[in-house]
Amino acid sequence: MFFPTNNPMQWYYAVNNERQGPVPDAEFESLVATGVIKGDTLVWNAGMSEWKPYAQVAASGAAATATAVTPGTGDEMEVCAVSGKRYPRREMINFEGKWIAAEHRDAYFQRLREGVSQPGGDAVPGPYGYGGFWRRFLARFVDGLIVGVAGVLIGVVAAMLIMADPQNTTRMILIQVVTQLISLAIGISYEVFFIRKYDATPGKMALGLKLLRVDGSKLSVGRVIGRYFSHIISALPLMIGYIMAGFDEEKRALHDRICDTRVIKTK
Repeated sequence: MFFPTNNPMQWYYAVNNERQGPVPDAEFESLVATGVIKGDTLVWNAGMSEWKPYAQVAASGAAATATAVTPGTGDEMEVCAVSGKRYPRREMINFEGKWIAAEHRDAYFQRLREGVSQPGGDAVPGPYGYGGFWRRFLARFVDGLIVGVAGVLIGVVAAMLIMADPQNTTRMILIQVVTQLISLAIGISYEVFFIRKYDATPGKMALGLKLLRVDGSKLSVGRVIGRYFSHIISALPLMIGYIMAGFDEEKRALHDRICDTRVIKTK
């Protein structure tokens, strides 16, 4: 059985259109041996320019990498290491195994000269690219509805408690403070539970999105909480932090920039 042993990097693979990994060489070999990774399973590591079926990687003997800038040719499609979008090769260049669309070339090499971490290097956009503004907006809306239901129930209980003794101002303020703290705890717990377990909230899962670090790893509890509060910064002023995702090459909102996270598409 073939296994590309000349590349010690971490491997990623797709199951049911969802990115899995990273896994080391030994575990990757085990997944191949047990049939989890089949010939048509998409696989990727940092030495490859795009996701490819395992059978194609096995047939080639190794992931091809370029050591210099090479202009692309032909009508074959490749994933841009900067934007995560697919382009014809003739509109791209290949640099050290990474395909870069001509429109992103200058930005890519400027960041390279400045020593800035490059998108598409250790970052893993997945086989379907980064999650766009409107898909993320709808996912956030769905999550808001789910958490909002709990908020309404808490509000009803709080109102009943206040109405039981409406003249007691101290009691009313205390109930309101406790209500806000409970709502905050529910919001944080919702994010931490689902993102730690599934790399996505129910809203993101419904819209085919996952939330990961720039290197493809899971978010820690602290980073999930930090990102939760960073949404406040994105919302001020005039939701500009959210709107940034519509123009950023990696579809990052301001809170993604602050917490070094990426939202990728799984389908």
